[in-house]
Amino acid sequence: MSELEYVTVDVFTDQKFQGAQIAVVREAEGLSAQQMMQIAAEFSLWRCVFISSSEKADKKIRIFNSKREFDFGGHPTLAAIYALAHFKQLDLKDGDNQFTIEEPHGLVECHVRMDNGKPVFNEFVVNARPEYDSFAPTEEELSNFLTVPAENLFIPNFKPMLVASEIPYLVVPVDSLETLKRIRFSYDAWASSTAPATCANAILLYCQADDDHDADFHCRLVGPVFGIHEDPPVGAAMPAFAGYLQQFDNPPGEFIVERGVHQERYSYLHIETKSVSEQGIQVSLGGRAVLSSQGKMFL
Repeated sequence: MSELEYVTVDVFTDQKFQGAQIAVVREAEGLSAQQMMQIAAEFSLWRCVFISSSEKADKKIRIFNSKREFDFGGHPTLAAIYALAHFKQLDLKDGDNQFTIEEPHGLVECHVRMDNGKPVFNEFVVNARPEYDSFAPTEEELSNFLTVPAENLFIPNFKPMLVASEIPYLVVPVDSLETLKRIRFSYDAWASSTAPATCANAILLYCQADDDHDADFHCRLVGPVFGIHEDPPVGAAMPAFAGYLQQFDNPPGEFIVERGVHQERYSYLHIETKSVSEQGIQVSLGGRAVLSSQGKMFL
């Protein structure tokens, strides 16, 4: 019987029992994809990250849940950066450090700031080539499948838009945090609308942040691919969101997104749009993380 060390990390937070909880298997050499999927199912968390050596980068990670492998994930990548730094699996010094992680979709440039040998801020860079389409379901359709009045979806100077990066998102502005929390996705109304024709099964809702949260925007994901009680992490959607904001006047170069107010488990994502060109958009995603648990699994 072999032993496998693991940790769980709360990411995009500096407080335990907040943020999104990600499982990390720190030494995954020799594990098959089937074993990784079984282990992810045992944790029953949003994602499980497996770290191993790489010939192309400083380390390699693979990301699973109980059903499949993912090419990329914002929260899992941040969890891996934190775990590598916290357990000194890389040669890092106090101050700013750079290294690369190999993921199925390519190499990821990573940054970590160390203080007294501990990681205090974790960051990675994403290059994306979003495509934009102004076609969106009508206000009536949006109102029906988001189950809020249409007037709550009218925001001056902004509009719903389809943005496709790794996957297509239907980005929808709402008027307030209360509206964001009140939305309950209706699959039946969705299915009978024009929305499925957009191929966007993930709806990224956002509003301006209120004064009680140290953020610029509140964001939430809903849609037919999520359970009715789920509050999915939004990290992978941030390149699409940053690109969306670039389509309107005075887009912010840096901003903070709060996610989790729907279930009162808060994440704070620090986003910086580094460059925008015809070739695409480069975005950095950063945040803090805390160690939640540590143990062994027996195979």
